[in-house]
Amino acid sequence: MADELGTPARPSARSYDAPTTPLPIYRPPVEEEPAPPPPPPEGGNRMRVLWSVFAALVTVAAVVFAFSAFSADEPVREVTVLPAAETAVKPSPKPSRTPLSLPRPPVRKALAAYSGAGTPTAGLVDDRRSGIVYAAFADPWEKVRPDPFQARQRAGQAIIASGPIPGANPGTPKTAAQWRDLTAKAARWTVTRYQPKEATFQWTASQKIPGGTGWLLGYRVAWETGGRRHTAEAIVVLVATGGKPGMLFASVPDSRKELRRDLNVLLETVRPR
Repeated sequence: MADELGTPARPSARSYDAPTTPLPIYRPPVEEEPAPPPPPPEGGNRMRVLWSVFAALVTVAAVVFAFSAFSADEPVREVTVLPAAETAVKPSPKPSRTPLSLPRPPVRKALAAYSGAGTPTAGLVDDRRSGIVYAAFADPWEKVRPDPFQARQRAGQAIIASGPIPGANPGTPKTAAQWRDLTAKAARWTVTRYQPKEATFQWTASQKIPGGTGWLLGYRVAWETGGRRHTAEAIVVLVATGGKPGMLFASVPDSRKELRRDLNVLLETVRPR
């Protein structure tokens, strides 16, 4: 048969004649149980702790960085870190006292003639070990224990003392300059031990001694006590003795001004024995 257009009609297929394809059977997927985690290796707990600490540190560092970046306008505060008890630093020992430094003495300057009658003399002090002699004075001067000298007199805070020059034997100086330098060292020794530590210093005399070979240096120290200014006049004499030079030292404070004339008498009478 042909259709209306003359096209031969195709034979129709009956539904029961068509080939059939069996439908697939639907089976829901079976959920597999997750495999158990592998056992941690030896030391795994330690590693996990370390990683946890590391992660925490990284987090803290990030927070600190972010905080500091936004707080740049805040004032900086100084923080004092105290050492732990077991690492505390021990205080360093106090430094030793710096050796006293005196100015160079004048080349020549005569000892001032102090006013007053002075103390009556009572013979001579014969200092055999030091190899010198000089005037001994009556009251108010009195003999006292000589240590560290060989002979000593005292009147209140005023002092007269003699002995060999401290330290090793320096030999006998040959020139006036050498005598001055050596006498200056002896004077520094007396200032360090017998004058106030806070006192100011001034040379007052520098001359040869009239009796024998030797040199005299005079000095004045001044200090304050209780808001009042005080002074002391002192002399240091070195005498050639043929061995270690002998030394005579005398100091008279302003509280005993009437005794300052005795310094002139000491210069006039000191000599080798």
